[in-house]
Amino acid sequence: MILRVMKNSALSAKIHAMSGTALHQKDYDALMRLHTVPAVAAYLKENTRYQNALKDAVTTTLHRGRLEQLLHAQILTDILALLHYTDTDSTFFLKALEMQDGIEKLKVFLRLLHIGHPEQITKTATDFPLGNKQVKVEDLAQITTFSALMDLIKPTPYHQALRSFSGDPKRQELFYLEVALDSYWAQLIHRYAKKYLSSEEAKLALKLYGTEADLNNLIFLLRCKERFQMTQEEIYACIIPIYYRLTEQIITEIVTCPSVNDAFKIIHEKTPYGLAFHENDRFLEKRKNEYMAQMYRRIGALHPYSIQAAISYVHLRRIEINNIVSIIEGIRYGLKPEQISEYLIGYSKEEVES
Repeated sequence: MILRVMKNSALSAKIHAMSGTALHQKDYDALMRLHTVPAVAAYLKENTRYQNALKDAVTTTLHRGRLEQLLHAQILTDILALLHYTDTDSTFFLKALEMQDGIEKLKVFLRLLHIGHPEQITKTATDFPLGNKQVKVEDLAQITTFSALMDLIKPTPYHQALRSFSGDPKRQELFYLEVALDSYWAQLIHRYAKKYLSSEEAKLALKLYGTEADLNNLIFLLRCKERFQMTQEEIYACIIPIYYRLTEQIITEIVTCPSVNDAFKIIHEKTPYGLAFHENDRFLEKRKNEYMAQMYRRIGALHPYSIQAAISYVHLRRIEINNIVSIIEGIRYGLKPEQISEYLIGYSKEEVES
């Protein structure tokens, strides 16, 4: 413990300083009362830690896609800033976060390719690393087929995750491609934790990412019961093969139970994730993100000298940026502040003034 404190004291101080600039409740309140995307951009530039990210932006003409690009690019900036304060083993693990960011952008592109508008990737993403390769969004925008995408990512680790879909257009459905990337990521991060981290650090990492994998599997199973028409074999094939506090027996019980209400009952009675799900609240992804956000904060508070405090910080930053994006979307659709607040993670104010 003393050695870890000595080794990561500079990292802990950096995380503390960066966390101190996070958005506050009053910032969310102010943003939700605005009426245009340029107004949101101006507030962020003038009053928050996004001043540097938006320093070259002309906020009066900034459109939604470009604003989101600049905000999401801040995640990579934070990761690079933290890398300066880590040792070699931890650096490898933090670089895995870069890979996760690349996977998320690759999933965005797959969705755009699926609807026939790959060129829109230039409006929603910036260049990003895929393994040791830097992928330019201009190159992605020129791709119109799955086989062309596979050629582009061939030098990267993600080619391995998707190569089984090559040559079989019937299997190249968006849902299965995203599941394959999620499964690849979950298995990768577990290998990284065991390979590069100390036993104590690895235990924390496996708790964090194992919980996330459990929750993603439960959401998938609940969605299957609620709306998907899939055989049991298809369901098992899409489950992330990483269990933390779930078991194969519980997974089987949920897969074979007759209804979504029965699935909720099994989750509440036989798993530790009952608080994460409620049958009267079907905003499953939001409840999962709330659960994970609480875990990130606990890890940051209880283990400030752990590399997981850095990991937790990055995830909380990503949640903050997604909250801003939700506010932008709410403003575009004319939602009232109290309606927008329902989509925000970690927003607990009971009453929002219009």
